[in-house]
Amino acid sequence: MVVTELPFLLSIAALSLSLAGLAGLVAGLRHGDGLRPIDRFRLREIVEFAFANALLALSVVPLATLTGSVETAVRIVGIAAAAYLLVVVVILYRRLRTADIAMTTWVRIAAFLDLLIVIATLAVIVTGSLAVLQVMLILFLARPMVAFLFVLASLDGDESGA
Repeated sequence: MVVTELPFLLSIAALSLSLAGLAGLVAGLRHGDGLRPIDRFRLREIVEFAFANALLALSVVPLATLTGSVETAVRIVGIAAAAYLLVVVVILYRRLRTADIAMTTWVRIAAFLDLLIVIATLAVIVTGSLAVLQVMLILFLARPMVAFLFVLASLDGDESGA
């Protein structure tokens, strides 16, 4: 089974892992200055989403080979993404409460992105479309990218969490 979109999938995986590496670098550089709870929260979720996205993107090819169907592989990846999102939303909500992080602009943007990801994920499961999967993977990549922008903004002294 040949997945013709392999370069796209590998690019998503590479971008995701690069983002995780950047988050680790920022965490390491900020360690001496200390990180605010919101920054620790964001950096952790950046790495978690990035790793999940890389695994989702990379799993399409072996699943297509194992099942003999790209459509089936795409649906399986969609189901895995839905399961991941369900678990991670619960975990992130608990972390927000434990760290006493207020509803900031970031939390609202993240919730909106999560909603878009849920819609895309359901569409992947229903359609089995590789094109829809690509949109879902881009949204999964956008989630930690936006969080990273907020972390970078905090380096400039923006203490509002916005």
